[in-house]
Amino acid sequence: MKLSFAALAGLLSLALSSQALAHHGFAAHYDPDRLIRIEGTVRQFDFINPHGLLFIDSVNEDGEPVVYKCDLQAAVQLVRRGVDETLFTVGEPIVVEGYPARREPYGCEYGKGYLADGSTFTMRSTDQARTQFAANREVRAPGSSGTIFGKWIRPGMFGDASGRGPTTGIDSITAAGEAAGEAFDPALDNPAIQCMRTSPVWLWGPPGLATEITEVDGNVMIYHESMDTTRVIPIGVDSHPEGIEPSEMGNSIGRWEGDTLVIDSIGFTAGVIRASMLHSDQMWLEERVSVDAES
Repeated sequence: MKLSFAALAGLLSLALSSQALAHHGFAAHYDPDRLIRIEGTVRQFDFINPHGLLFIDSVNEDGEPVVYKCDLQAAVQLVRRGVDETLFTVGEPIVVEGYPARREPYGCEYGKGYLADGSTFTMRSTDQARTQFAANREVRAPGSSGTIFGKWIRPGMFGDASGRGPTTGIDSITAAGEAAGEAFDPALDNPAIQCMRTSPVWLWGPPGLATEITEVDGNVMIYHESMDTTRVIPIGVDSHPEGIEPSEMGNSIGRWEGDTLVIDSIGFTAGVIRASMLHSDQMWLEERVSVDAES
């Protein structure tokens, strides 16, 4: 099976030909139509990638002590919003409004917090999903084709479809693949739920997490903040090496077609492309990375 994937990059905005699983599927794990209020004390704050975690000592409806776990954006995203590991202080009172987890009785997606010093910090609100990067764009000179090298980021927040292009490659999914997809629950079965990489396609998608493309010693280096993944793409190599050890990222080689980088990858373990689109260990992936002059 060959899957073609075109990444069309606009300045500081990555237009994708895949609908990546947003925050590993926000609506699949949290109820966006309900807002809960948690009052308690900060127990622990994990300022980490791929997402931060805030633990709050509180009580349930029966007055019993419980610990709420609220998910936040990745540490690198929070830094861009002007905060750091000192955002929450252990032992201080806090009130959090968030979206309840569908399967964890004391889990939530952090929405807005009211801190002990009287300040507030809002990460997500239902009426303003895109709270970052909306104006963080560089203007290209007229007539300039641009380059894929540099740092790129898709605007918007998890659960927001901005910055995505049309999906391609669906016609390459076989009947066996469709059957496997129907039996697959993306909310429970996707490795991304456990913060594990699923495929090169998935890494292009998460909003608010940068991708840096550089050239080192004739190779193209692609670093995704998502899952802290670095891909090394040898350029001008005619064929893949023998004896590839299969992995979720496969083995990649590249070539240039004008200003377009074409990445050819094989050697995958069977896995998940994104959402409920599955692939076998025979997947052959082609990615085409170029600058979209329109965006």
